[in-house]
Amino acid sequence: MTSDGQNRLIALYRDYVGADADETTVYLGFALFFTAIGLLAVALATVLWSGGIPPENIFKYELREVAGVTGAIGLPLLLTSIVVLLPTKYRLPTIVVAVVGLIVCAVGVNQFVNAYPHNWNVEAAADRSGKIVGIYATGAVAVVAASGTTLVGFQLSRARTPAPSASDDDPDADDGVDEEAVSEQVRRDMDEALSNTDLSWGGVRKKETTRLKLDTSSVDDIDRTSFENATVNETRGGSVDDAVTGLQGLRGGETDTAVGESTDDQAAALSELRKQQQATEESESTGLLDRIRGLFS
Repeated sequence: MTSDGQNRLIALYRDYVGADADETTVYLGFALFFTAIGLLAVALATVLWSGGIPPENIFKYELREVAGVTGAIGLPLLLTSIVVLLPTKYRLPTIVVAVVGLIVCAVGVNQFVNAYPHNWNVEAAADRSGKIVGIYATGAVAVVAASGTTLVGFQLSRARTPAPSASDDDPDADDGVDEEAVSEQVRRDMDEALSNTDLSWGGVRKKETTRLKLDTSSVDDIDRTSFENATVNETRGGSVDDAVTGLQGLRGGETDTAVGESTDDQAAALSELRKQQQATEESESTGLLDRIRGLFS
C-alpha cells in the first residue's frame, strides 16, 4: 500500500470514528473487516450456486459445506473487526472476549467440517449437529457481547466528549470576544425583526407620525446685538374703556365705540356687539354653503 493509500485509510478512520488513529489498530481492524465481507460474499454465492444442483450430486453438499464454513467464520470476524476498530474505555477486555469467542467459533466450524454431511442432521445415533451448534453458539454469544459492549461504550464516550471549538482548531485564534460588536449586531437584528410590526420596545403600539425638522442654518449668522439693545414701548390706558378701545384697534375694522356711563350700558353694548359678530359669522357660513352648492348644481 502506498503512502497515499495509507493516508487515505487513516483519514477515513478519523472521519467516521473521530479519534486519533493508531496505524496498527487501523490496519488490523480494516483487514478483519474486509476479510469478513469477502467470506460472507463467498458464502452467499455458493449457497445460490448449490440451489441449482440436484440432490443426488455430491458436489451440491460440497458447495454447502463451503458456504457454511465461510459464513460461520465471516460473521464473527466482522463483529471482531468492530471491537478492534472502535476505541472504548474497556477496549482490551472486549478484544480478549471477542478473540476467545472467535476461537470457540472456529472449533465449532472445524467439527462441522468433520461431521458434514454424513453426521449432520441424520439419525440420532450418528447425528453431531446439536453438539456442534452448541459449541458454535457459545463462541458467537461471546463475540456478540464484546461487539455490543464496544458499540455502546463508543457512543457514550462520543456523547460525553465536547465538540472541538474554533480556538482548538486554530491556536492563533483570539480568545477574546468583542462584546460591543456582538451587542450591536443583536440590537440590529432585533430592530430589523421589529421593523414590520405594530409594537415597539416595551410592547407599546407604534403610532406613525411625521416630524418636522427646521433648517436654521440660514439665520444662524444674524447679528443679534440689535435684539439685545431693543426697547419696548408700553402704553397704559387710563381705564377699562381705554383698554377695550385699544383691543378693538388691534383687531382692525370698526374702531369707533360708544362708551356708556354705567355698567348696564356697557353690558348692553357688549351684548349688541356679540349679536353683530354672530350675525356676521352666520352670513359668512351661509354664503360659503351657497357657493359649495353652486359648484355641485
